Amino acid sequence: MAMTDGTRLEAAIDEPLMKPGGESVRPELPFPVLLNGWKHHAGFLRQRIVLAAAGGEAGLEDLAGQLVVIGTALMDLYTGQLAPAEIGDRVLAALKVDNRLSLDAYRAWVQAAGGYQVLAFPEDASRWVLRLGDETGRYVHVHPGRWSPATLRVRANVLKTAVMLLAHAAAHGGSLDVARINRVRQRYLALSPIGALAGDQGLRGVIDLLRASR
Repeated sequence: MAMTDGTRLEAAIDEPLMKPGGESVRPELPFPVLLNGWKHHAGFLRQRIVLAAAGGEAGLEDLAGQLVVIGTALMDLYTGQLAPAEIGDRVLAALKVDNRLSLDAYRAWVQAAGGYQVLAFPEDASRWVLRLGDETGRYVHVHPGRWSPATLRVRANVLKTAVMLLAHAAAHGGSLDVARINRVRQRYLALSPIGALAGDQGLRGVIDLLRASR
């Protein structure tokens, strides 16, 4: 049976993530935090690239299906050193200190500010937007703030292309030229071809970011 986007996201959240250098980090996000690593966490995506490439062509096909959860809009991608579980821990610690972790207290706090609140992390000055999520489950919905330090504003199709391209190259070898980019876009993502690589804020920049060892 095919998974829904929500089911796929919940499964992805609880899969293992590695820090650079192979250091394991606690895989699960602490309940009740929800953070979509596919849309908002570069380190999560680097690990997904490695896992997909290790699975060969079947892994690439699975990755293409999982990338659907990224959607089609602009998003903010966290590029810092904190793993998803570490981000969740810091959010929960802040909420506990101010007695805002219960659903009723959290809902009232978020709604009092027009539907969202913002936390800043001193480690890298990143800012995190907190919204009300699914009240029957992970109701602390977290994503990076727009133009926050340690983030990159990126288009969905650019992000999907970069992830799919790097996984394909890791699985099969070869260069990252425009011809390959277009083959990957058409075969796995059903996207139209591009004419050239853009600069730091476009596809080239996202490829370089996700290739980096951080």
